[in-house]
Amino acid sequence: MMGKYHSTISRREFLKALGLGGAGVTAAAVAPPVFRDLDEVMASPMSVMKRPAWVKDAAKPTIEIDWSIMERFSDYKVMWAGGYVDAVGPAHASQMVTASSLNTTKWRKEKKPGYTLPDSALAQSQYGAPLSFLGPRTSPTPEALGVPRWEGTPEENARLVISYLRMHGAFHVTFAELDTDTTERMINLYDAGKDRSALGPRIDILDVDQPEDHPEDPVNGCGGYRVMPKKARSVIVYSLLMSPELIHRAPGYISNREHSYMYDLRSLLQGQLQNFMRTLGYWCFGDTLKAAAFGQGTGFAVVSGMGETCRAMHTITPEYGLMQRIFVCVTDMPLPPGKPVDFGVVNFCKTCKKCAEMCPAGAIPMDTEPSWDIRGPYNRRGVKHWYRNEPACRSYLYASGACAICFAVCPYSKTHQASYTNIWQSTVAKTTIFNRAIRKMDDFMGYGPRTGKDIEKFWELDLPPFGWT
Repeated sequence: MMGKYHSTISRREFLKALGLGGAGVTAAAVAPPVFRDLDEVMASPMSVMKRPAWVKDAAKPTIEIDWSIMERFSDYKVMWAGGYVDAVGPAHASQMVTASSLNTTKWRKEKKPGYTLPDSALAQSQYGAPLSFLGPRTSPTPEALGVPRWEGTPEENARLVISYLRMHGAFHVTFAELDTDTTERMINLYDAGKDRSALGPRIDILDVDQPEDHPEDPVNGCGGYRVMPKKARSVIVYSLLMSPELIHRAPGYISNREHSYMYDLRSLLQGQLQNFMRTLGYWCFGDTLKAAAFGQGTGFAVVSGMGETCRAMHTITPEYGLMQRIFVCVTDMPLPPGKPVDFGVVNFCKTCKKCAEMCPAGAIPMDTEPSWDIRGPYNRRGVKHWYRNEPACRSYLYASGACAICFAVCPYSKTHQASYTNIWQSTVAKTTIFNRAIRKMDDFMGYGPRTGKDIEKFWELDLPPFGWT
């Protein structure tokens, strides 16, 4: 007998509209579970993520934040957009681009591991769906389906969104709340242009009912403005997992593809999520480029409790270390904000320093304590961090054609089902006494990047889907 449900739409039409039925329901291509309505979706185990016992809620992030000096930023200023040319000058930037082409061409002809023709084909295979601030808007609205919009409690809404994202390929899903005096400052003041070489549209957060998207130049996406209504207060933070087997083959095209593939996959998932939210009756605002972010991903991951930040300035989670990419969307659906977590990462980074020691560019600082001092205009003020020398980082990335060594050498970047990993992580979460010994043990056991012929053994591996080990 059919119970009382939140929606009266037919099961078949409902699932089709929300993308919960039919082929391709999950990124991993597994058979979809049978859901009769949203109540059963929310009751699914997929909507609950159990954290290890040693992960504790914290009153505030483990890295210090001074919201009073943080200002909304511009995507153009970051090192992966116009910030590099501004930092090193047009002549040096041009030289590095030329050096990148010369080096990788030479290594490809020499069949250098990580740069062979198959490796190059892997790196060049990237392809994604179009991205937009407002989403594809190809799904029906509740009005078009003849029903009122979905109305649930923040907790019901959270289980719904988590279920949807996890069954479509995401692993972690957490939520943050936009506050005018704090977290709203992690939303960029200027979005990305289509090639990130010029200032994108200004993002205005205004007390209006409807969003707007008006780039001055629709062809390159530059200039103009976008409006996000003030009522959109919820940030959806989600991760896509990277394969350790690929990342541990850094530097080279194999590891580089794993990073770029997460952006490809996100381009599809973001549009699906935006359509899902549209059919429920809510806005969902997202990035306009695969490799761009209109909001600070690591910052939102930290305040929402997905993980801690680290010396390498990325997000470490207790389940997968650095083996994920973080993405955000903003919605007007009420969602319960998470709490920061503490499982010992920042304190461990003070002792470990392995990523700094192994960084070929010397871009990661060796200082024991983080600092409030930023390195340049490409950094956002207001976080006490280990700020990288990002021009050196990107110059090396150009020279080598790819990197990710900091991801590969981090002690947290392992298969996290291993008993050894559980033991040392739970120890680090409780005490700092053994941090130095644990770092030495990591060196002794030989963890880190594959080298030489081991790099090309990737093509002989029998990996599970997506290489998620």
